[in-house]
Amino acid sequence: MTAADLWEAFSRADLNPDALALGDLTRGAAVVRVTELAERLRAQGVRPAEAVGLQGPNQPEWVLGLLALTAAGACPLLLPADSPPAETRRLLRAAGARRTLVADPGEADRAVLRAEPGGADEGLFGDGITAAEADSGAAAHAPGTVLLVSSGSTGTPKLVARSPRSVLDEGVRYHQAGLARPDDCVLLPLPLSHAYALGWLAGALVAGAHVDPVPPRAVGAVHSRLRERATVLVTVPGLARVLARRRALVEDAPFPALRRVMAGAGYVDAELDALWTRTLGVGVSRNFGSSETGSVLWGDPGLPSGAVGRPMPGVRVDLLHPDGTPLPGRDAAQGELAVVLEDGSVHRLHDLADRDEHGVHRILGRARLGVVRRGARWVSTMEVESALRAAPGVADVSVTATGPDDSDDQGLTVEYVPADAELASPSRVQAYARAELAAYKVPDSFQPRYRLRRSAVGKAQAAPVYRLARAARPGTTAEQVLAAALTELGLPPRLADGRTAADLAGTAGLRADMLSPVLDTACALGLLVTDTASAGAPYAWAYSPDVASAGRALAARVRGEAAGDRPTPPAAPSGPPAPEKALRASVEGLLAEAAADGALLEIGDGGAPPAADAEYGGCVVLGGVHGPAAQLGSLAALLRPKGLLVVADAFVPDPLVLTDDMSRTTVVRWLVDGHLHWWTTQELRAGLEAVGLRVEESRDAEQAPYAILVARKPS
Repeated sequence: MTAADLWEAFSRADLNPDALALGDLTRGAAVVRVTELAERLRAQGVRPAEAVGLQGPNQPEWVLGLLALTAAGACPLLLPADSPPAETRRLLRAAGARRTLVADPGEADRAVLRAEPGGADEGLFGDGITAAEADSGAAAHAPGTVLLVSSGSTGTPKLVARSPRSVLDEGVRYHQAGLARPDDCVLLPLPLSHAYALGWLAGALVAGAHVDPVPPRAVGAVHSRLRERATVLVTVPGLARVLARRRALVEDAPFPALRRVMAGAGYVDAELDALWTRTLGVGVSRNFGSSETGSVLWGDPGLPSGAVGRPMPGVRVDLLHPDGTPLPGRDAAQGELAVVLEDGSVHRLHDLADRDEHGVHRILGRARLGVVRRGARWVSTMEVESALRAAPGVADVSVTATGPDDSDDQGLTVEYVPADAELASPSRVQAYARAELAAYKVPDSFQPRYRLRRSAVGKAQAAPVYRLARAARPGTTAEQVLAAALTELGLPPRLADGRTAADLAGTAGLRADMLSPVLDTACALGLLVTDTASAGAPYAWAYSPDVASAGRALAARVRGEAAGDRPTPPAAPSGPPAPEKALRASVEGLLAEAAADGALLEIGDGGAPPAADAEYGGCVVLGGVHGPAAQLGSLAALLRPKGLLVVADAFVPDPLVLTDDMSRTTVVRWLVDGHLHWWTTQELRAGLEAVGLRVEESRDAEQAPYAILVARKPS
């Protein structure tokens, strides 16, 4: 590849300017847009090698922004679209970046260069970012270097610098392996700021293929692109499972143009591969790499669970002995992965893998994190997670090691989200593990949780450290209720130096499972933070006496007192409005369209499902799916085969980022009442599927903050 960077690869003269290249843009139109934007950036003072943040939704405008920054010689810092402002400021500081290019199709100019407010030097420098820091950050990298934010699953996120040559080399691997071809339309429903998406983007640009980025959760957009033109779908295991169960995709399969589905950035098991092959006619290929190296292993469909295939063209993959020496290259072996890239650089990936006699690699997990030594045997936590994910009633699961890293007999702890408290009780999940796994792989502890923290690509995240926010002042009723509850629990002094939920629960005698959503909500309301840059000294929170009773009720729940029988405090913030006629009309229209066969049952807000002594053709739950315990299994048990479940309830987009007063009030209302399950439609979807239902549709209702989900019991 003779191009110097992604921009030169995209704008090569030998490529057809009239062919679609980026979304609905032809290559010629995209080149004009990038050229104009690069000139604007230079006119606004963007210098070669200057670090500039890039943030925006998964749209063609984001790719145009990346190419324009590269064309201007800047160093793009790929900021996650869902990062809260405090995290964005911390990442900008770490990179020495003074401003951010916001790529937004809603803007008049499609992309706007914004400086962080409140800084020095005529407002160009953000919170705590000095000119000297910015210049030192720019001087540390060559022009066109891409700055990536590493995954939080390996600890505290850090910045990884990828040279223009490194990014291009990865793109060449995809092209030479035949994964990205000139006649391809590569569909990218991935966070474009992630290293996995960057590699595929580079592969498509190097190959001269058509790139079609869409938002990660836009399942409808994925469906329409598969029907229209997509030949390659790049996804992650979690989204792949959702797509393969979507009714419209399955009914429209096969898609004649679709030739490959690639799932990376997660554990791909044989069940997922078989599900795609059975329902859509295309198995799941595998992809593996790191932020520092890009993708280095890939494999065709049909591999065993956890296997990721052979080395990509241009790289050498070694397995290392514990003393650091490479093991024989052709023999079956087990060791730590090390990679030699095209430029001769050597990278130890800190992942353990085994290699079979055919040269196929299977990832066991992170060294000293995802791989546990139990006696004389190694256990992969990813393998255990994959097995337990299929346990009845388990909506989400994470397996971690306990005990010293150098122990020869470490423990295993399972944290999981039950879709039904009885169906997925700890004893039943443990019994399932004993039936599905060898004795030495069965975990020691099974802990139900309301939610597991995951990154945008589905990786389990490390437990955050909570700290007091700098000069937080509770203003709204929701904020004051949380401040009152934290004060009642005596937590502010303990939070001054930073603590995890488990630390606080252990020292203060609190319920860790209840405390975690309370602390997360306090972060979303601005009372607490999880980064040191925005942390402050202890602050005396002021709140109205009217909210004291609600704060005490919430504190009692965190202590494990009066979990469900305490009357609702009158001073608590009011929740979402009751379902009105418009919402009921939408539900009735759905039922008429679906033609539910058999008796219809309606459960109102606060109602409980009857005993499963009859099979209904349909069940409607209006405003009553939230509750102190997960009971989705009892709803599924009411339905006859092909029976329909319609849930219309209030939801929030993201419990960790509450941007509007309605969501904030709703979440705090749920906390006070102990309604801790199914805050998002994605959580409810996972729960319904865990009890054996198939979600056919999810739509926002006209009346905010309600949404409607439709699920069916398979025949």
